[in-house]
Amino acid sequence: MRLKTKVVLIIASLLLGVSITGSIINYHKNVRDTQAQLQNTSLPLSVDNIYTEIQQRMIEPLLVSSLMSNDTFLRDWIMEGETDLNGIVRYLTEIQQKYDVFTTFLVSDVTKNYYHPRGLIDVINKENSADTWYFRFKEQSELYEINLDHNANLGDFLVMFINYKVMNYKKEMIGVTGVGVRLLNIEQMLNSFKTRYKYDVYFVDQKGELTLFSKALNKRGNIANIEGLRQIEESIFEGKQTQFEYKDKDGEYLLNTKYIEKLKLHLFVEINKKEYLDELKKTFYGNLLASILVTVLVTFIILYTINIYQKQLVQLASEDALTGLANRRKFNEHFEKLYKLYKKGINRLTLFLIDIDDFKEVNDTFGHLIGDEALIRVADILRVELRASDMIARWGGEEFALLLVDVSPEKAMEIAQKLCQAIKEDKVLTQLLQKPLTVSIGLGELSSLESQDGLVYKVDNALYEAKKAGKDQVVVA
Repeated sequence: MRLKTKVVLIIASLLLGVSITGSIINYHKNVRDTQAQLQNTSLPLSVDNIYTEIQQRMIEPLLVSSLMSNDTFLRDWIMEGETDLNGIVRYLTEIQQKYDVFTTFLVSDVTKNYYHPRGLIDVINKENSADTWYFRFKEQSELYEINLDHNANLGDFLVMFINYKVMNYKKEMIGVTGVGVRLLNIEQMLNSFKTRYKYDVYFVDQKGELTLFSKALNKRGNIANIEGLRQIEESIFEGKQTQFEYKDKDGEYLLNTKYIEKLKLHLFVEINKKEYLDELKKTFYGNLLASILVTVLVTFIILYTINIYQKQLVQLASEDALTGLANRRKFNEHFEKLYKLYKKGINRLTLFLIDIDDFKEVNDTFGHLIGDEALIRVADILRVELRASDMIARWGGEEFALLLVDVSPEKAMEIAQKLCQAIKEDKVLTQLLQKPLTVSIGLGELSSLESQDGLVYKVDNALYEAKKAGKDQVVVA
């Protein structure tokens, strides 16, 4: 016992020492490698990936807006006096549904009417601050623009509008059309980057205002008012460089930027080094914990293996090696336990003794290997036919014993007959022995004045009577 304890302790100590040393070395190496990877690989790639996704989200709405602005129906509808309101409503509704955009719209420069799939919803004018976008865009030379805006007519949440000028056949502007796309999915994407990778991703307009950001971002307002970003603002907007390091009260940051021409926005992707290193520390402590757990697990496995061998020895002493059923010793132990419970929770205790008829002839004719296969098959049939709670054992040689709890005499007789029939009609046994195999059964119920040996004695006599009477039958003691 002392030797086993010493071996287990030495193995556990070696494992723990190697694991802790390896974890410490890996931690310091990971800190160096992670900072280099963040600066040279992870952040630049993340910027490119996010930029690609933003581009993909814009391409279809931009094409749809271009298609609408060049649609002959829409152009002629304005030039012909905007008389068929139902026609433009159907058109805008169809575009909205076909391309699955949040909204579509048309503003006529002739009447200043604002048309929507719901109909005529507004008349724009210069005095209304919500309509300044139209008059500003009208004065620009570009055919289209992309705006991020809160629109009071559309639920007052952030919408990306792609505005496209509608020109008449003289290349004169007669209106503005386009689509609106909710940016909720983009915001969810930004949140996912923070959750999965610890990246803060946000957009800054050309005036320095934070325009689009995740809810987890701790920055708001203009970057000119944000410590750390204030010092690099000029370099960001002049495009002198795209990689930066800066500090503020919350930590040290690595920042990559990219200007998105179509959005007229700067994409900021940054990570707080402290947050990322905190993750490495958590990993380090997790590795230490894992080392301890592995050591405990290995120790447990060693002890478990020893216990398994001990259990196997016990099993060998209680299980029949050929059939896998309980042996006579295990059967007697179980019988004794149930005998003590008789009339104290168990009302009936029924014993079966089963003997294979003419089994010596089987061994003499086919050999002991075939005889063993027959015994195994009979054991399998007994398992299938009986309840999991019933005790089945190989009593010895070609005999089997069954112990049934709380079974009526009628039910016991029915079970015995069923077992005889199942064995006799089994195709596997018939094919193996080239004829049906039969059994004789003696059964009896424990009486209140009877001992264990007394029950076995009378059931054994019943089995003898079944053999004497011609075999292949059941006799009740």
